[in-house]
Amino acid sequence: MRVVAIETSGMVGSVAVCEGSVGGGLTTLGERSFERGAVSTPSLRSRAGPGGPGVKRHGQALLPSIEEIFRDLGWRPEDTDLIAVSHGPGSFTGLRVGITCAKTLAYVLRKPLVAVPTLDVLAENVTPGDTPICPILDAKRRAVYACIYRPVNGVWQRQTDCMAIEPHSLLPLLPRPVLIFGDGVPPYKELFHVDGIIIKDGGLGTARARVVARLGVQLYEKDEISDPFQLQPLYLRRPEVEEKI
Repeated sequence: MRVVAIETSGMVGSVAVCEGSVGGGLTTLGERSFERGAVSTPSLRSRAGPGGPGVKRHGQALLPSIEEIFRDLGWRPEDTDLIAVSHGPGSFTGLRVGITCAKTLAYVLRKPLVAVPTLDVLAENVTPGDTPICPILDAKRRAVYACIYRPVNGVWQRQTDCMAIEPHSLLPLLPRPVLIFGDGVPPYKELFHVDGIIIKDGGLGTARARVVARLGVQLYEKDEISDPFQLQPLYLRRPEVEEKI
């Protein structure tokens, strides 16, 4: 199976092309990353045009990155078997960019589409041990996105739904001990600095497209296919303008 995976939920976006299966292993054949304010390679930078800073660069770099990987591999878009996309929670604009691209590819190429929760992708950055984890993303407006996971037979399993929650309300839900990480931790580091809560960083808060591909194949094998006409970002909360109204 050949998988195109898209991740645009945060500051660093990425795309990956992978081949294989869950049982036989999934190999990453090509991966490109791009930050909101920059495009990863000179060739992509020249195609992106001047543009402005912000999530707009995710949109500028997304398709050229996929094209570049396919060109390097000597593949055609029709060679794709599955489209996988990280569908949130995360940046509203970033999610719209990635999901629109994934839906368009699935429709045009007539390929199945799977949606992978972003917090599940982040959980895979930590090797399962004995300690529960909770990736935490900054949702702005005094809130965070979070989900608590426990290791079960060497894999992470959700113990809660994906939540949009105030940090003070999340604190009593966290088991002890627990490992937390992500860009939602630093703004509330003093709050989380209590016994039994282990704070980690070092890149654990960046979601990777290659992980989206692997989790996407697992969902595909469970027949959890998304309709490209119905799939929407997992926002978990309303845009700021709607909340103010």
